[in-house]
Amino acid sequence: MPNQSLRQSELDSLQYIASMTNELVQMAEAGRFPMISYLLGMAYAEAFDVLRGARPTRHAQLSGNPMHAKVHAKENRAQPRTA
Repeated sequence: MPNQSLRQSELDSLQYIASMTNELVQMAEAGRFPMISYLLGMAYAEAFDVLRGARPTRHAQLSGNPMHAKVHAKENRAQPRTA
């Protein structure tokens, strides 16, 4: 059963991510890069699971991405005052 809680643009993004990561997995396997293949396979599995509704969506919870916290930390810094 497809995930009904996602907007069409989110479904489209997940389908694209799943498709691209699947292709990249095949490239990594052909190139004999097992760790890259494994990590890309995990990304594919996550995207596919969210698409089919096997995993809950995490719109508000982006803490799984370590880069996300760094971006927001930069945005939340105090701005210098101008006189």
